[in-house]
Amino acid sequence: MKRLALLLLTACVICGTHAQNTSQRSAEAEQLFQCLQYIQGQKILSGTTANVNWNFNEAKWVNQHTGKWPALNCMDYIHHPFSSKGGWIDYTNITEVYNWHRQGGVILIMWHWNVPANENGKYAFYWGEEADKTTFDVRKIFEPESDEYKLMLKDIDQIASYLKLLKQRKIPVLWRPLHEAGGMWFWWGRDPDACNELWRVMYDRLTGYHKLNNLIWVWTQAAAWNQPYSDGYRWYPGDDYVDIVSIDVYNNSSASNIYTSCFKFLKKYSPDKLVALTECGNVPTITKQWKAGAKWLFFAPWYDYGRTNNTSSSEFQSTDHSNCNADWWKDAFSNDYVLSREDFKKLREDFAAVMEGVKAYDSIDKSVEHASYNLNGTPWQPNQHGIRIQNGKRYYVK
Repeated sequence: MKRLALLLLTACVICGTHAQNTSQRSAEAEQLFQCLQYIQGQKILSGTTANVNWNFNEAKWVNQHTGKWPALNCMDYIHHPFSSKGGWIDYTNITEVYNWHRQGGVILIMWHWNVPANENGKYAFYWGEEADKTTFDVRKIFEPESDEYKLMLKDIDQIASYLKLLKQRKIPVLWRPLHEAGGMWFWWGRDPDACNELWRVMYDRLTGYHKLNNLIWVWTQAAAWNQPYSDGYRWYPGDDYVDIVSIDVYNNSSASNIYTSCFKFLKKYSPDKLVALTECGNVPTITKQWKAGAKWLFFAPWYDYGRTNNTSSSEFQSTDHSNCNADWWKDAFSNDYVLSREDFKKLREDFAAVMEGVKAYDSIDKSVEHASYNLNGTPWQPNQHGIRIQNGKRYYVK
């Protein structure tokens, strides 16, 4: 409890525009989001990415070589056209996901969205401007009577059925769809206006029609050659539809460049959002990035297919890795600000105890702002979010 109290006392109160009205979030999702708000800039969640889609192989590899479990694991609904109960891929089997959640881990889910390719019977998520590979047109999102629109809605509904299983088990999800759209290498990124509309249609379908209140929405900026696309925010659906902004960084050896061109870039365009490193590979250590100023909410290196495809293979025993090797991970966990799964579980338990009995409300009574204070004793400022103290009582401003 003392560790969390110190964190809350020293942390700046985070101002966070909520994509989803907090009254619509599940209690579990809201508690997680509040906790993420408080650690931004003070702590960082360690994370891994599933080997292709629906496993914890990378997390197991990290544990084998460091003795610690990452706090977060990213899954992928990439094979949704092939998922079947008891089949070679079965997204309805959430046993391991539930166990991870129960042990204190966070679940992030992305979606490499497969649509029909030009060649009959095949699918394509990775063709953007290459019409000779797939002619599936994201702009049809503006035409509800089109076949493409109907298929997009059908796929969203299928994904909703998987996410509902997690909702039923009270598992909050960091939900990361339509990633890297600005790079235009995926079909959903061919047109920014259409991509943004697709995001909003998906948002309304999942949260409104399907009543999925366990989602925290993560938007990912595209980057290439160590720089974000300068017009990347043309593919941004709007603050009302995003909770966390992020970027994927590969093959960048400069921590200062990552801070300036990536972290600072996101903070410039989304000053009120939490900022994460959703993918990375062949980058400086987290120690160097953090010292340079890139204080990410979480990081999740990309997987090494050959290394972690089979957890019983000799390759799995190696400390080498195509993106972030064992030494990189050991360096990360050498910092007390890098949270393992066990660390974050304890922090969330402490946070829940601190928040117990704290009244939450949406707006600020401006007539009494001068009589309110932050946890560190400084006067409450207009438009702040977090815990405020008024007349000796604590309140949480959403």
